[in-house]
Amino acid sequence: MQRPWQSCSAHPAPLDFIEQVKSLHPDAGAITAQLLWQRGYRDLHRQVPAFLNWRHYQPASPFEFPEMQAALARLQKALNNQENVAIWGDFDTDGVTATAVLWEGLKPLLGAQLVDFYIPNRQQDSHGLSPHGLEELQQKGVSLIITCDTGCTNGAEIAFARQLGMEVIVTDHHTLEPTPLGAVALINPRQLPWEHPLRHLSGVGVAYKFLEAVYATWPEKTQGYALENLLDLVAIGLIADLVELRDECRYLAQRGLEQLGKRQPLRPGIAVLLQGASKDTARQRQISFTVAPRLNAVSRVEGDVRPLITLLTTQDWRQARQLAQHIEKVNAERQRRQKEIAQMAHAKVAQLDLSASRVILLTDNSWPLSLLGLVANEIVKTYGRPAILLQTNPETGMAAGSARSDGFVDLYEALYSQRHLFEGFGGHPYAAGFRLKVAHIPLLEAALNQFLAQQEGTASATPQPLRIDLEVTLDQLNERLLKELEVLAPFDSTHHPLPRLLVRNVELTDLKDNQNRGNQNIRKYVSMLLRDPQGKSSFPAKWWDHQVADCPKERCDLVIELEQWQKSLSAVIKELRPSATNVIQSASFQSLMDYRDRPHEASGKGLRVETCPTSRESWRQWIQRAKREQQPLILAYSLPPEQDALKVWQVFLTLCQQASQQGTSLQREELREHLGIEAATLNYALNVLETLGVQVMQSGEEFWCEWPPEVKSSPHTAVALETFTAAIAEENFRRRYFAAAPLPALQETH
Repeated sequence: MQRPWQSCSAHPAPLDFIEQVKSLHPDAGAITAQLLWQRGYRDLHRQVPAFLNWRHYQPASPFEFPEMQAALARLQKALNNQENVAIWGDFDTDGVTATAVLWEGLKPLLGAQLVDFYIPNRQQDSHGLSPHGLEELQQKGVSLIITCDTGCTNGAEIAFARQLGMEVIVTDHHTLEPTPLGAVALINPRQLPWEHPLRHLSGVGVAYKFLEAVYATWPEKTQGYALENLLDLVAIGLIADLVELRDECRYLAQRGLEQLGKRQPLRPGIAVLLQGASKDTARQRQISFTVAPRLNAVSRVEGDVRPLITLLTTQDWRQARQLAQHIEKVNAERQRRQKEIAQMAHAKVAQLDLSASRVILLTDNSWPLSLLGLVANEIVKTYGRPAILLQTNPETGMAAGSARSDGFVDLYEALYSQRHLFEGFGGHPYAAGFRLKVAHIPLLEAALNQFLAQQEGTASATPQPLRIDLEVTLDQLNERLLKELEVLAPFDSTHHPLPRLLVRNVELTDLKDNQNRGNQNIRKYVSMLLRDPQGKSSFPAKWWDHQVADCPKERCDLVIELEQWQKSLSAVIKELRPSATNVIQSASFQSLMDYRDRPHEASGKGLRVETCPTSRESWRQWIQRAKREQQPLILAYSLPPEQDALKVWQVFLTLCQQASQQGTSLQREELREHLGIEAATLNYALNVLETLGVQVMQSGEEFWCEWPPEVKSSPHTAVALETFTAAIAEENFRRRYFAAAPLPALQETH
């Protein structure tokens, strides 16, 4: 199914707005202003100046984290008692940079008391704290552990640490558990309201804000070290972790990228990895496609990432070059192994009947778990459907692996529907990981195919549109346009993506098949010149993962991104279609005003959503009404307390019994609202009643209950009650989703 193209530029920015944006930055122009206007940055007093230049941004105080003071009090106790302190990090780029930030940033305060850092070995451990790692730190005399980018789901391990005589301060950004963690303090941006400027920090960002509080608390002990020296590491971690670069994240990334652009960088290791990229977008691209993959390769291939902390913190150029050369070899080995697994995977796909399946699920005993997500991505790109790759272990009877979406399917929802099959599960709409019994793999595959088949033809199965920011001509593709776009850097993959430009009615000439030989994971692409029909203008372009045979001979419309690499300007084609048959829609009305977690501040004209949705259907009705009435949706709700299935059932049972005794009817809608449940869940509750011998008589929206002399469970009661309980759990999940999902995800959930 071809996804539609949608233009977002139907409403031009006002002329006075354009002129004021131009006055804020020497390279800003009408296109800069139009993109700001379209993306909701319209406040010229505070919002736009801070967005364009970090010097106009007022950083948030680290003391806004609710438990920051508790963390600092425990650190003071460690100083007073001369306790040994250790850092516990994680093995991906965000975790490694966060570890380096704390390791270097805490030394001025702790000195010799900072005895070590611990990062799990990816070949032997998963993310988070582990009993054997805690025992290792205890043997070194550690009594206080400070985590970064990990820890907020390790309640059991933190309890074990206490048994060993150690306490834990957790700094993390991952999903919070509903039960108390047991740490001395938890520093996590998810404790803050959705619109709080610190809310979207990654692990390295949280570590840096923790250090800001430390340096503010002990200025006399830390004055010899400039905390800003760590911002280059912060920028790398933020960009590698693909967080939304808004508010504090954007501020820190802007400062870090600026620091990375200095002629004399502070860190030899980073200078060797970056290789001197000039512009912000080029440096950001190099972090995403060169630096992060190399840093991640070490854990995928060798497991032990301790050398990376040395690379990121050393001031010895010779040592930095040696470590970088080793990492280059490790990355080459990662690419070789990835290619080997990919070839095996493609061979397995060749044996499948793809016409009969909607998801590709592949298994193998020999595949290393650490590379399966990368190969799953490649399978998705090649075959255009969700892919799951699993490592199976015949001895234990278990399988584990990674799943990736094609961008059209909410993979998390599909897998969540089969959560009863998993031993462990986590992820988001486009990527997930899980463990299950090998015996359950056929059940999972069949269930996913059935789930996705049921979604076909529904709104949730419709390919998400390719959203086009602006239409330009070939003549406009030049250095001037690049400068206007650069004003808006840095970009991210969701909140503020690299602008996509529409170029209409061009000829594809000088076509040539190429291969990118820069690494062992060879990618093919077509190089070409784009020409206008009159032949007056031309511009170089690349179309990745395609060949000349894929290029239409007639004139085409193209959606492109503008790229400068090694001083060469070119267009990167995202999609192309023959002009004669192409249809471009205007972007649908999807205005949302987000006041979640602060509904008392919600104001303005629009449709107020004051109750957190519990289903996609209820949310779809709001979206459809907003489109119909052309009014924005004001999200004026917060996450309500979790529903307890037993308590809901008891209230329902009491109300039904009272109505039966009084001989009165119950209104379905009133009862549903009183209980705070969906209509389908109410039906499940009525089913339970019937298994108990209660006669339920219904007429339209009313129903009556006739109670038997004695209520007894039947063989069907347990199953019916389990179905009702599962429905309540599903509603709780949906509330958490609609209370925390980013606006782009909510705009597309209809």
